[in-house]
Amino acid sequence: MEDRLKINDNIKTAMMLAVVLYHCCMFFTGSWFDRSTPVFSANYLSVFARYLNTFHVQTFAMASGFLFYALKKEYGKYSGNFRVDIGKRTKRLLLPYAITNIVWVLPFYIVFSGFDVKAIVYKYVFGCAPSQLWFLPMLFWLFLLAYVVFRKHRPSEVGLIASVLISIGGGIS
Repeated sequence: MEDRLKINDNIKTAMMLAVVLYHCCMFFTGSWFDRSTPVFSANYLSVFARYLNTFHVQTFAMASGFLFYALKKEYGKYSGNFRVDIGKRTKRLLLPYAITNIVWVLPFYIVFSGFDVKAIVYKYVFGCAPSQLWFLPMLFWLFLLAYVVFRKHRPSEVGLIASVLISIGGGIS
């Protein structure tokens, strides 16, 4: 099991680096901010960024899910107390999301896009388009879903493979 966790950690690390590389490419594609144009445009980086976008987030989410499952089922982590476990995950994911939104993202959004209360609530309170922070609420909701599903059920290998293929297919489309 330790070898599988090390491999999983390496996969997560590689996907985090792929995310950073993807975001670096965005500076040269014109996709980083709505109202800015790149000083130097590089179409080949746009193609490379689209390629990275087909798998890096999905693979990271799957590796996180495997880690959650292994820690819960094979190592007995997580207390089994739903309220306590969700509270810890809220502090770990949603609290940094809220603080970073208030201190960093919202000031830039307001400067570049103006102060629009409806857009701010939609994008950042509901988390529908929260700029670079979308993965934090995504991981929270995935944790919540996995916590509930794995409480009663053990997924089959066929189910896990189908989930991976569906996830990858969603990234490509």
